[in-house]
Amino acid sequence: MKRDTRKGTALALLASAQWGATGVWVALLRDLPTGTTLVFRFLTATLLLTALLALTRAFRRPNRAALEGGVLLAAYYVLATVGFYLSDVVTVSLLVATSPFFVMLLRVLRREGLRGREVLGGLLAFAGVAVVVLLGGPASGESHLVGDLCGLGAALVMALYSRAGDRLRGQGWNVVWIACALGLLVSVPFADPVAAVPDGRQWLLFLGLAAFSTLAPGYLYPLACQHISATSATVVRLSTPFFTALFALLVLGSALGVQHLFGAPLVLLGVYLTLPRGAATR
Repeated sequence: MKRDTRKGTALALLASAQWGATGVWVALLRDLPTGTTLVFRFLTATLLLTALLALTRAFRRPNRAALEGGVLLAAYYVLATVGFYLSDVVTVSLLVATSPFFVMLLRVLRREGLRGREVLGGLLAFAGVAVVVLLGGPASGESHLVGDLCGLGAALVMALYSRAGDRLRGQGWNVVWIACALGLLVSVPFADPVAAVPDGRQWLLFLGLAAFSTLAPGYLYPLACQHISATSATVVRLSTPFFTALFALLVLGSALGVQHLFGAPLVLLGVYLTLPRGAATR
């Protein structure tokens, strides 16, 4: 059991590092129009996953839950990508990590009881988000604020997606394929028809984004949840903004801002406190 726990934690940590690199891949593609990046991100991921499923003969008939999950995951990918385009990558990664806070808000709407610790966590997370957005936005203009709102929108969509729970068991690759294919269809009308086709360097970036930060963590994270609880895996996922900050510093040369230094501890501590506890947690 101890070995399984370590394995699950290591897999969740690896998936978090791969998700943390997403914003850096997108930032390196900012010389392309947003719509073009969306189209080629989804196209590359769809082709890679189709080839993988064909080679492994892992195609399964999708159920209704997989279709619904695919729609939500596609929305998440679109919002997160646009957010990374318009705002700084560390801020958006931090805002996306607030999805457990939105899970708590959904529980409030469903009139489910909350513990005092969860309420405190919600207040801290809200305060942290306010610090990150208000201190980071004015100097960067309206587009920065739109990017931050997309990050929060991605967190909300991920919270809705997480509510699917066991209904998506065994449908993981179906959900990812549907999300990528649907994202491609939705993004095509917004692509710039006169934009240049990606060059060799940009194709490599799209391959990295699709394989390293989309498909690989999509496989590793559910695998991690087979060895540790969903709550434990979510706690490990809180490391994602730290990996984003590290990659942004090493690759983009972007240092943390005041809003990150003051807001990140509030957000991450608050989100941690909103996570459910107890034997009922799966």
